[in-house]
Amino acid sequence: MTWYTTFFTDLANTFWRGAVQPAQTSAEVDFVTGLTSGRRVLDAPCGSGRHSIELACRGYSVTGLDISSEAIAHARSSAPELDWRLGDVTSLSSFGFEADLALCMGNSFGYLSHTGSLRFLADMAAVAPVLVLDYGCAAESLLPSLPGSIRMTAGGVEMVAVNTYDVASGRLLIDFTFSDGERIQRSVCEQHVYTAGELRRMLLDAGFSSVSLFGDVDGSPFGVGSRRLLAVARR
Repeated sequence: MTWYTTFFTDLANTFWRGAVQPAQTSAEVDFVTGLTSGRRVLDAPCGSGRHSIELACRGYSVTGLDISSEAIAHARSSAPELDWRLGDVTSLSSFGFEADLALCMGNSFGYLSHTGSLRFLADMAAVAPVLVLDYGCAAESLLPSLPGSIRMTAGGVEMVAVNTYDVASGRLLIDFTFSDGERIQRSVCEQHVYTAGELRRMLLDAGFSSVSLFGDVDGSPFGVGSRRLLAVARR
């Protein structure tokens, strides 16, 4: 069983819901809404729905897809009027989605095998003419200053992450421990690490005709040491 199918439980999701401030979500949505005049958006995976809900508040027609039943239940309770779907991004083509803009936000890219990631990008290209991919594990961002461990508390949940980089496979392995004082969840996350150039070639091979690389939502160019990679691909 792939690690992400069981990772996003109540403890992990509660931590991330508490870790991201509303201002960050608003800034990210400001960035993506300037990329298309269309109003239909696919958010996959959508997590607990923070981008989907903000987009809907701005008048967009949004479908959110995620494999975490806890996250989808939380999203439905927050915005029951939206189109929430429980499912795996590996089955994206089976849903028959059509959109003007597709989003893969929250550093959710790289969870799949290399073959799976190529198929996912091709499926996204078939869904929408514009894709925004938010990737925090680009080699230029991650490897110059990879922290050995991180400890944070958010949403009443303590998180400890211990990082290991597997050179041979190009994977970041993160040993997570989440605890709220009564419950403990320990899981290992695996995320494939690509250079910006590799990701650009993957997007072009998937059917997009152009790819722009940004270092943040302010539109700054991506470079070595940038905190994140925002790739905007156009078909």
